[in-house]
Amino acid sequence: MHSCWYPVENRVTWTAANQFCSEHTWGGVRGRLLDAKTAVERSFITPPYFHTGLKRNASNNQWVWGDGTQPEVGAFYMGRPAPNCAALDTFTGTMVDVTCGLQLKFICQIDKYTPSKSEWHTVQLSSGDSCSIGLDDDIS
Repeated sequence: MHSCWYPVENRVTWTAANQFCSEHTWGGVRGRLLDAKTAVERSFITPPYFHTGLKRNASNNQWVWGDGTQPEVGAFYMGRPAPNCAALDTFTGTMVDVTCGLQLKFICQIDKYTPSKSEWHTVQLSSGDSCSIGLDDDIS
């Protein structure tokens, strides 16, 4: 999956961050709250904490990313049973459970292109696939 990331400096709750990303489009593509699933992806983020697209599903108590996939077992630390949202701790590069009302910065993710498995070794992004597209809607 090739994606673009758009950091937002405002500190807001998880719900507000998720709503912002899902209601805005970049280059005609609808965004979502960042799914930083791998250590490599998490290593690109430097400020202390960011909301992520990982949230506990209230109906079945399972953690799920914004794209609907479940996180790898042991990929992050979920301690207390109460918090239902997850943030990225960039000091340690780990995911931690947080109260959804905590106000943090966030990053919107825009999916650009998903190559098939047979294309993984040959995919080359052209200049038209860059992430230099602007927000289609005004940020207020």
